[in-house]
Amino acid sequence: MASPSAGATPVRLPPYTKTRLPNGLTVFVMPTRRLPLIELRMVAKTGSADDPPGKEGLAGLTADLLTQGAGRRSAQEIAEDIAFVGGSLESSAGSEQLVVTCEVLKKDLATGLELFRDVIVSPTFPDSEFARKKDETMGAIEAQKDDPATVADVELLPFLMGSHPLGHPPIGWRKSVESIARDEVVAFHRDHVAPDNALLAVVGDVDAKSILATLEKAFGAWKPSGRTAGAGYPPLEKTGGRRVLIVSKPEVTQTQIRLACAAVPRNHPDFYPITVANNILGGGFTSRLVNEIRVSQGLTYGIHSGFDMYRGTGTFAVTTFTRNPTLRKCIDETLKVMKQLVSQGPSDEELIKAKRYLTGQFPLSLQAPDALAARLLDIEFYGLEPSYVETFSAKIDAVTMDDVRRVLRTHFCVDDLRLLVVSKPDLAKAALKGLGPLEVKEME
Repeated sequence: MASPSAGATPVRLPPYTKTRLPNGLTVFVMPTRRLPLIELRMVAKTGSADDPPGKEGLAGLTADLLTQGAGRRSAQEIAEDIAFVGGSLESSAGSEQLVVTCEVLKKDLATGLELFRDVIVSPTFPDSEFARKKDETMGAIEAQKDDPATVADVELLPFLMGSHPLGHPPIGWRKSVESIARDEVVAFHRDHVAPDNALLAVVGDVDAKSILATLEKAFGAWKPSGRTAGAGYPPLEKTGGRRVLIVSKPEVTQTQIRLACAAVPRNHPDFYPITVANNILGGGFTSRLVNEIRVSQGLTYGIHSGFDMYRGTGTFAVTTFTRNPTLRKCIDETLKVMKQLVSQGPSDEELIKAKRYLTGQFPLSLQAPDALAARLLDIEFYGLEPSYVETFSAKIDAVTMDDVRRVLRTHFCVDDLRLLVVSKPDLAKAALKGLGPLEVKEME
């Protein structure tokens, strides 16, 4: 079937270079002169997926501690020095990436680069900061339990993924964080935050040759780990059948709802039709789910669908909430909308509108230096085509109605899924009867 065109406008990245330093560090340099800013971004190819069993949260705690003492500076001195130049310096860990970013004015590059280099290469992990950050993390884990939406997102991970390395939140569990010792943080940094396991991008008002020489000097002494890259983790098994989990939270007046299944990795060949199909289902303000569940029936104030795509696997989920008395109706009507779209496909108008939205929004996501740096490294990290940015709009525009109908049938679960709610257990058990084998979990 011919593809209705959205009139996509091509996008071009500014020219950039890619260099591999002798120690294995891959460096991207993209000079841009629009603003007198320089963005530094380092991605280590590690994250909570590398947390050892029983030590969930180790990658996250390691990342949090990088800026809490490094080189000759204490945590306070690092904070004061970056604040003095009006810059930013941050570190964090997700499921597969440990990221350090620094943004400074061009005139303050020397200060910013020194701080950036020190927190990556020479963190000191002071005992007092380790104890403080560990306590803060356990406090944050406890605080999450007061937010039903966060409870649903966290509990969905092991319910959907089981003991898979991605099946826990990067922040970890209270018991696992409590068991982490400082020596384990030091070892995790040594083994996983290394130049032969990292990517670095510089975007902004720089000269490509001179900044590369500066980076070689700054990071030249950073020693590679020498570790052989492992096989990674296996893909999630295809979600079979339907199971229901009720997370008990008796005090809530609204129920959080998640419908989810295993999906595909980021570099899957169906990425573009999946992106278009998801926008039609629940990825935009005028999507089927929003129009029917929120606007027409008033069952929720918010509903969306989306894919989390990792390097080796992925998940699909519909996220919403509703008043307790309308729990079953909200789920039934959501599944009805999904099944109807899967069986009948979208209209030509919906397809054109989704393409127009996606190709129109894409250039807006590439305006700031930090966004450009993140995009550059993601292309490398996920093994995407180097021309990803330049060809995105054309490939979205080339998606046909047959493509969308095919991926809806293949990748959007309506029967084989996991259904999780955070609700009053007795009310939810009665409401969800007949939807599948049901389990109630008490919050720890």
